[in-house]
Amino acid sequence: MNKPDDFDCWRLPDDGSVAKVTIAPETKIPNAATLVIEREDHTLGNILRMQLLEDKEVHFAGYRVPHPLEPAIQIKVQTRSNNPGPIDAVDSALIKLTNELTALSSSFEKSLKAYAQRTGAHRAGASGDMDVE
Repeated sequence: MNKPDDFDCWRLPDDGSVAKVTIAPETKIPNAATLVIEREDHTLGNILRMQLLEDKEVHFAGYRVPHPLEPAIQIKVQTRSNNPGPIDAVDSALIKLTNELTALSSSFEKSLKAYAQRTGAHRAGASGDMDVE
């Protein structure tokens, strides 16, 4: 079968032969770059694309998975000017996503604890009840 081992689809080799992120500036499009992010899929690609499009300085943001058997995504970003450039736009988008996901996680934990207090839910056991600390 041609499918790579599941373990190889999310973990980088220990020998350092594969870089997590590779950046290639676009030669034909001004203020643009393509980033190849190894061992990622549509989950990161789509959320990063959506966050990039929220930035008023980003002219274009898109991603693709070159092949279903290759565990990598390609993100193309073009900004309106070179300040901030495409790499700075991606960096800013990742910081905003991290903050947003941290806030979401905190809100979820708070709501989960409030629910547990209201209902008396307890840690998951063999019966599969909800896991609450």
